[in-house]
Amino acid sequence: MTAIAIDKTNWFMKMLAPLSRDIKLSIISRLSASLIEERKRHRAKDSFFDGLTGAWIDDVSPEAETERIRSSRVSGVTRNIQTF
Repeated sequence: MTAIAIDKTNWFMKMLAPLSRDIKLSIISRLSASLIEERKRHRAKDSFFDGLTGAWIDDVSPEAETERIRSSRVSGVTRNIQTF
């Protein structure tokens, strides 16, 4: 923990010290729930991207697909398409 984090923790503890036991337990419960919810959100994001692995399955190689896309491009009056 850094010094700044410790200072903030001490500040919160001074603020919470005079509160009743029930209010402190309520705060603990809400903090715990927010941590659990945050963990669930991270898992949902990870599993979403994990589900996309292999989603585009066909027999076309990436090079062939890239060539197909590049050959379908047309150049207009103001556009200059350059190869990479």
